[in-house]
Amino acid sequence: MRVLVVAPIAPPYGGMALQAQQLQALLRRDGVHVALLASNFALPFPLGFAERVPVVRAAIRAALVWFKLWTKVREADVVHVFAASWLYFFVVVYPAVLVGRARGRRVVVNYRGGEASSFFRRYGWLAAKCFRSAGVITAPSEFLAAAIRERFDVPVSIVPNILDTSLFSYRRRTAIRPRLLVTRHLEKIYDTETVLKAFRSVQSRYPDASLWIAGGGSEEARLRGLVSEWNLPGVRFLGEIAHRDLPSVYGECDIYVNASRVDNFPGALLEASAAGLVVVTTRAGGIPFIYDHGKTASMVDPGDWEALSDAIIKVLQNPSQGVQMTEAALAIVRACEWTEVRKRLFEAYGFGNETGSTGPASLNGARCVAG
Repeated sequence: MRVLVVAPIAPPYGGMALQAQQLQALLRRDGVHVALLASNFALPFPLGFAERVPVVRAAIRAALVWFKLWTKVREADVVHVFAASWLYFFVVVYPAVLVGRARGRRVVVNYRGGEASSFFRRYGWLAAKCFRSAGVITAPSEFLAAAIRERFDVPVSIVPNILDTSLFSYRRRTAIRPRLLVTRHLEKIYDTETVLKAFRSVQSRYPDASLWIAGGGSEEARLRGLVSEWNLPGVRFLGEIAHRDLPSVYGECDIYVNASRVDNFPGALLEASAAGLVVVTTRAGGIPFIYDHGKTASMVDPGDWEALSDAIIKVLQNPSQGVQMTEAALAIVRACEWTEVRKRLFEAYGFGNETGSTGPASLNGARCVAG
């Protein structure tokens, strides 16, 4: 059993890179031979100059991907492609599907684009052949699966994200303190500015409140400027943190805040739930397909900083309800453990019972799988 994983690698520590890293380690532990083709590979000498010119870099990488795939695919039985939207789809996903089919391999497209609706609306006509040529299409939640089925009329299997519960172990809070945490990239789609606005309101009620921000991105300088302009004490920018070091950060905080405007299946929220933090989030994209408002998380509309602030304050005023939400969210966490995910993944690979698969994974009542 030989699997070729096509995906980006860390750094940066994005969701696809982390999922691919965990997948490789767990498959190898189960005795599967795994090879990796890093989609964000560095350009070889003497082409390194192009790394500083985005358009040229993309063109050269697009050409090299075909060559690398043709060499790597022949040594695999299954090609597992981590798929996102926009340029990545056409530079990486399309070639992987076509080369895999040309070599007669089973191609699994694991689509996880948070901007699926916009992407399909603009380029669905061009992406259609890729989706219809893949052997198997998987998505981490019903949110994306439904979008793909509706647009391309193809079957989609649900294979949820993997959560490493050996890293993020649940700690029941005896009290909920105003210690807030964000661990998203500092990019516009994650709208950390709305978190800062909400925090400013929370801090007016709870002067000892703190906000830790782990991550980096193009918005960092501007966000730091807002913190200085608004004179917000208690805000700490931690910068990029290696995934293995995140559990200690989660351990210092009690409320996880997410203000994303576009999202699919955010692993950061699952990690927060696994660590016992109360999740306060927008209901962007696929998040309502994972969490239940008032039961496993508190959800507000994207961009509404006042509602976000009110939700945080409500948790602080009703800590017992917050703790109940963290306990209920453990069902979501359990459904994303490897013992459950592997059953569905091996079905997609066509490995069947020879790998110990016992049929569809138990949903355990978790909406991350069922939608």
